[in-house]
Amino acid sequence: MAESIEELLKSKPITGGFAVIAFIGGVIFLSYSYSITGNVVLNNKYSFNLLSLIGLLLVVCSGILSLYSIKKKK
Repeated sequence: MAESIEELLKSKPITGGFAVIAFIGGVIFLSYSYSITGNVVLNNKYSFNLLSLIGLLLVVCSGILSLYSIKKKK
């Protein structure tokens, strides 16, 4: 049973679906993050937003999953 679930998760449609979901989630995180202006960067200790970082990570992961599913032969 575990092998069939593992094979299912490695299939092209499932990997492509995860890539699309990660991309949509990343875009949502990037669009809902607060925009940073020059004054905010100068006045705050931390110049990055955690939501932007999560969104960027999801978009990068979706790119990697997309390339993996395209290059996969089966």
